[in-house]
Amino acid sequence: MSRRLLVLGGAATASLALAASAFGKTQLLVTGATELGASARTVVQVRAETSDAAPSKVTIYLPSGYAANLGQTAGTQIGTVTASAQRLMLSPDAVDVPGTIVADTPANYASSFCAPGLHAAVWLVHLDVQGTTVDVPVYVDRTTGSEAPFSSAKLVLCLANPYEQAVPGTRAPTGLRLVDMKLTLSAGMVTNSTFAGSFVWRAVVTPWTANGAAENAPGTIEAQSIVNIPSALSLKAKVQTKRHTKGGRTAVANSVLLSGKLLADMKGVAGARITFFANGKTVGSTPTGTDGAFMRKTSLTRTTTLRATATVPTRETTCVSPLSVTAAPAGCSAATIAGYKIGSDTLTARPRTR
Repeated sequence: MSRRLLVLGGAATASLALAASAFGKTQLLVTGATELGASARTVVQVRAETSDAAPSKVTIYLPSGYAANLGQTAGTQIGTVTASAQRLMLSPDAVDVPGTIVADTPANYASSFCAPGLHAAVWLVHLDVQGTTVDVPVYVDRTTGSEAPFSSAKLVLCLANPYEQAVPGTRAPTGLRLVDMKLTLSAGMVTNSTFAGSFVWRAVVTPWTANGAAENAPGTIEAQSIVNIPSALSLKAKVQTKRHTKGGRTAVANSVLLSGKLLADMKGVAGARITFFANGKTVGSTPTGTDGAFMRKTSLTRTTTLRATATVPTRETTCVSPLSVTAAPAGCSAATIAGYKIGSDTLTARPRTR
């Protein structure tokens, strides 16, 4: 069975639990390629609480310098989605909602309630809600006018009211609202800037009045995700040998000193977890220091292939150059630096025998 959520005039949509004012702390988290001009799987997540007001409209802005690929043929799968959702007409409990993202024909969506007109692209999210397919369109356009200085492209979702106070005939089927939505776009969909920097992704969220029928425009908030590129993990290996002579015989003991640095936007990243591997097996870990540097010694008994990975945790930070009160009257609610994982080059170390 397939259903399409309708918004006030008949455009397909759904409702996401993203928040504002009645918001706790709506968060935007973005991860993707770590190199300049590179394209890899890009994850865009909007996360909130079940107690937050459901949104009427969500706009996600790609930073200036980034490029969005909008030329896919209708029907092409361009990603996946994972989410948790409430069905307020049935239960307040959230359930897991998987899905796929496919390109669709923009001409089919020109009458969207909150984003009317012909769009450069429409990405249709197919959600599997307990056996029922729900379609959620994402309207994608290059930015112009006042949005162009801080963004290259935007993704817009128009979201049906899940509350029982909704205008008759416009309530989201089963009162559906997504508490947490993570869009994973395939490699080739988003390409990094070709110059280094600290880039600000933004989500602007306008809520419905909590448990009401009207949109709460003064409650519109901004959430940010900061992405610092490029990121790089260096690794050096220095073989150290100790010799012990006893009874005319010399014993040789080898170890290898592993060191390096984790950088993002040419600056050291503190507090990341560095995990070391020898011939594919874990041989310990250590955190990076304030300048992103790390060091650890491990034994070396034979020729060994060495590498390291860095796991960077999600961190909260302060908002950067928030949008005007015209765009987000309730201000910037939260900013994060999303976590990611990156690997080093592979090295080979050989023990000395004498």
